[in-house]
Amino acid sequence: MHPIDPTEKQLRQYGLMMAGVLSFFVALFFYKSWHTAGMALGVWVLFFLTLGLLAPLRLTPVYRAWMKFAEVVGNFNFKLILGLMYFTVFTPMRIVASFFRPDPLTRKIEPNKDSYWHDCEPRSSDPKRFEQQF
Repeated sequence: MHPIDPTEKQLRQYGLMMAGVLSFFVALFFYKSWHTAGMALGVWVLFFLTLGLLAPLRLTPVYRAWMKFAEVVGNFNFKLILGLMYFTVFTPMRIVASFFRPDPLTRKIEPNKDSYWHDCEPRSSDPKRFEQQF
């Protein structure tokens, strides 16, 4: 893990962003008539809003803990999404490809073959062929 050293501006943005997002949930809770949950979350809104505006450097431990949590969740999502993609996209592609095309690397062992050597065309020894390869 990398050390997280946020600037004062980043901490202020973090505090105001958390206050804004949590305010949305407070409004939702009051709309649903969940007043106790709305009040409890409202305390957190005031916490983030006050520290974000007046003393953003005091949010450093909360910010670091949040970033560690975000890293764990991000790593989990990364592995989950790539794993699902592998098994839903690449595995069926490989199965279909194995039915409809020959083995491009000639990996099959053929016991009646004397050699697996492939002759190739001789190339010219002109050094100009190494220029502009792409």
